[in-house]
Amino acid sequence: MFQPGFESADTSVTAAICLYGYYGHFFGEEPDETPSPNQPYAYLNPGAPPFLIAHGTKDALATVEGARSFVAQLRRVSDSTVVYAELPGGQHAFGLFHSPRFEAVVDGVEAFAAWVLATSQCTPDSTR
Repeated sequence: MFQPGFESADTSVTAAICLYGYYGHFFGEEPDETPSPNQPYAYLNPGAPPFLIAHGTKDALATVEGARSFVAQLRRVSDSTVVYAELPGGQHAFGLFHSPRFEAVVDGVEAFAAWVLATSQCTPDSTR
């Protein structure tokens, strides 16, 4: 569907890592009851892959309330692990400049990815 020319290839998602993402909220508004296909809420289901979500509390472009709401809803419906790291005082694009905080996020991403590989049927050469 999303990969024209690759209809016979397995393009399923093994895991999702979301850093300061937009989850359909705009300045505190809740997303529409019927989300459009381009909003993450359209993909909330029991078969969702494992998620790691990191978001700053001072993000002026994508609200922390949106991230919190998405995580809560994903945890309610998904059969997979949902990891949420909230960074006090973190701005949008908190990883733009090297910092001890971002090093900790990178360590967390590496640990999450290693866990996903260790608990799935994937090998590093066959990751999707």
